[in-house]
Amino acid sequence: MKKVIVQTKKCRLCNSNKLSAFLNLGNIPIRNAESKKNSETKIPNLKILVCTNCWHVQAGKVPLPEFYKKDYTYHTRFSKTVDNHFRARAKQIVNKFNLKYNDLVMDIGGNDGTFLKHFRVNNKEIKKLCVDPTVKTTYFAKKLGIKIYRDFFNIKNSKIIKSKHGSPKVILCTNTFGAINNMNEFVAGLINVMNDESVFVYENPYLLNTFKGLQFDTMYYEHISYFSISPMFKFFKKFGLEIFDYSKSKIHGGSMMVFVRKTKKNKIQSKIIKVLKKEKDLKFNTMLPYKRFAKNVEKSKIKITKIINNIKKNKKTIIAYGASDRGLTLLNYYRLNSNQIDYMIDSNTFKQGLFFSGTNIKIYNQKKLLTNKPDYIFLTAWNFKDEIIRGIKKLKIKSKYVIPLPSAKIIN
Repeated sequence: MKKVIVQTKKCRLCNSNKLSAFLNLGNIPIRNAESKKNSETKIPNLKILVCTNCWHVQAGKVPLPEFYKKDYTYHTRFSKTVDNHFRARAKQIVNKFNLKYNDLVMDIGGNDGTFLKHFRVNNKEIKKLCVDPTVKTTYFAKKLGIKIYRDFFNIKNSKIIKSKHGSPKVILCTNTFGAINNMNEFVAGLINVMNDESVFVYENPYLLNTFKGLQFDTMYYEHISYFSISPMFKFFKKFGLEIFDYSKSKIHGGSMMVFVRKTKKNKIQSKIIKVLKKEKDLKFNTMLPYKRFAKNVEKSKIKITKIINNIKKNKKTIIAYGASDRGLTLLNYYRLNSNQIDYMIDSNTFKQGLFFSGTNIKIYNQKKLLTNKPDYIFLTAWNFKDEIIRGIKKLKIKSKYVIPLPSAKIIN
């Protein structure tokens, strides 16, 4: 059998072997959809580690890069919530860095171009480049008129990109930064492509929000790193880069957009000093919050199991909504499958007709709700619950909703 994942043996940031496993999520599939029921694909065990040298949190196993090239099914454009978020972020970045028409904005892991399409000045397009290895997603970015570099970002390709397109004024990397296995090579590539005016902007779920909201479901094979500021501040410093600002948002249960540039001689911003102090005060440089998080994750499993068992005992129907990677971790960790969940709904046409990995639950489009009205809907994509519930209300379906996190509950 061809090897598709590799074990994490050293910290991605500091290269230390002082890695401590604090959370065992059990058997979590690598891909979120399979073409066949009862797929014989081997499901690996996923543990989450923290480096006790620099305190960076990371996955214990990671997929090899080819994973992203062929059958990658996540398309940003299917979520109105994400689209609206990117529109607001694009406007913020344009204003913050006073972008002009001839400035280049490059998006690493730009997917289908949803973020880049919002970069305009007075309704005029800013120069854009989408760097992404996936064929199916970049096809849609190209249709939007965005230039494509269809490959992984690394040292070699950074030189090619700079020679063909010049240095970007802004380099975006939203959520993709957490999917990078070789972080040192990636940042070395950034150095190659940046000039003194370039800014690297990454956005990911913020570890403190992840822990506070018990969002263990953001931990899966595409997410290799889980970010706080302190480890990243030290990491960038060794490359002559500095974190000089950040901006929080509610997207994906609480994210942080971080701004990085070549180190200037100015003092460290007081805003950065405060967040570094906060992480230290909350003891994120000790094992305490990590062990506490793991215990709370175990408790959530007990609560959900009780809710689902009661629904089935009362002979009520329950379906799932959202064939996302978050849902993949949720259902497989909770050990919920087609015995408890009748079917799954997802708006992504590339997933419809497939089976949700590890569960044998078939994925349908929203029309299925009209012919088979469930008593309960388990929101696996609970982080988009407002958008999903609004859409279901328009269909005049009066189901109750099971919200798994941050605390399991049923709402009408």
